[in-house]
Amino acid sequence: MRLAFGYIRRSSYKQQENNSVEIQKQHIQEFAKRNQLNVPDDFIVIEDVTSAFSKRANQRKELMKLREKMIEMNVPVVIFHEISRMDRTGYSFTIDFYRPLLESLPNLKVYTTQSNEPIDPDSMNLKMNFLLFQHESEVKSERALSNLKAELQQERPVRPGSTIPYGYTQIDKQLVPNKDAEIVSFISFLYSWGKSLKKIAFLLNEAGVPSPKGKHWRSSTIENILKNSVYTGNLTWNIPKIKDEKNVFIFKDSHEPIVSDFHLHLHQYNKKVQATYGRLDTPFLFLNKLRCHHCHQAMVTQNGSTKRNGTTYQYHYYVCKHCQYKVCIHDVHKSLVPKIFERIQQLSLSEQNKKLTLELLKQMKAKFEKVVLKINVTINALYKKLKQAQKITDRELELQILAMLNQNQNSLLEYEKVLNALDNYYRAVESNHFFPRFNEILEHQLDTSEKRLIILYFVDFILISTDQKPHIQYKTNIFDFLQPACNE
Repeated sequence: MRLAFGYIRRSSYKQQENNSVEIQKQHIQEFAKRNQLNVPDDFIVIEDVTSAFSKRANQRKELMKLREKMIEMNVPVVIFHEISRMDRTGYSFTIDFYRPLLESLPNLKVYTTQSNEPIDPDSMNLKMNFLLFQHESEVKSERALSNLKAELQQERPVRPGSTIPYGYTQIDKQLVPNKDAEIVSFISFLYSWGKSLKKIAFLLNEAGVPSPKGKHWRSSTIENILKNSVYTGNLTWNIPKIKDEKNVFIFKDSHEPIVSDFHLHLHQYNKKVQATYGRLDTPFLFLNKLRCHHCHQAMVTQNGSTKRNGTTYQYHYYVCKHCQYKVCIHDVHKSLVPKIFERIQQLSLSEQNKKLTLELLKQMKAKFEKVVLKINVTINALYKKLKQAQKITDRELELQILAMLNQNQNSLLEYEKVLNALDNYYRAVESNHFFPRFNEILEHQLDTSEKRLIILYFVDFILISTDQKPHIQYKTNIFDFLQPACNE
């Protein structure tokens, strides 16, 4: 019996709840048996939750892998359940799959289970079928979009039908926090203190907390929860298929929040800190913070750990390559960490430090507001030039202006994000939400990532050497990380 491949496509999550895959598989195997073909289980390719309307053939990963497998194994036969499993975009199946495959496999035979004859891509009948399926999908899509827009544009914001976010229950199309809301809040809290996605998943699994699907937690699950803006109480709905219209609907305070905006800004703060100074889960607490007192060069890290007879012996050092100065991290940490934490506790309780920080945040906001004003003036001027370029039909000039407009609009968006963050930080400092949280956590036993994060927040750099006392330079403005993102 000749070998053949089978291709199954399940187009939506709704089809995961029925027997779509099993039905297609049964039809393919029955067809193969009738036609003396052999389709082993590992020769059946499944394209899961993939629309053939929104994705043309060359965007369907499993279909493209199937094409490569058929060429590699020299198997020129493939069976589809029906024509609609092949394509719903008109003719992309023929262009992206059939013709490139035919060049490598001249004896190519593509079947559907509804006919014992292979398809002919050039036949008018097949072309008409493809166009009919495309039209059917377009009608369904337009109907679904109209219904979705109608729901979103009501006076009272109604959440359209979709998967209910973990931590919420939906009552009368409104989200209400449930018993799992505490887990979402806990995840946000851990992440705000520098815990990695992997570490958070590990802690939840160790505690026996079931994941949203009742299984083990994964890093990707934690990441999806942290990225979802629904937990701040805002409903954001994006409809990318709507062209030349408003396609993002935002409803502020649509439901009870689980995570505060302040926590989201802390998450972004920590990401920027890590991007600047390196990972948090490292034994080198002062990575990219230490400098040699003699030559002022940044000190590098050195891991000389070895393993003997199944036992690991750790030897970690900070090294100045210029002066050949080398010091064990244990000695540095034992000497500096208690001093730094004592100083941070003082700062976290200091009214003077609070007043100074509020003043610095005001100054930063005033500076960025001036830049925003300047960019808006530039954008208005560019729009006037764009109209002139369009009037004289100078396409090259029009494209240049559009590129400049896009650049300025992106900058404006970044500045507006910074201003929003500054407002949140100001309120957090003013209401004693920001600094006291450091005092509270320093009362507990900290792990390495927490210690490192706190050091990165408050310490600018440290000078050390063999013959001089260490010099710790604390930051005058712990929000200075915002400055490089927005240069005038």
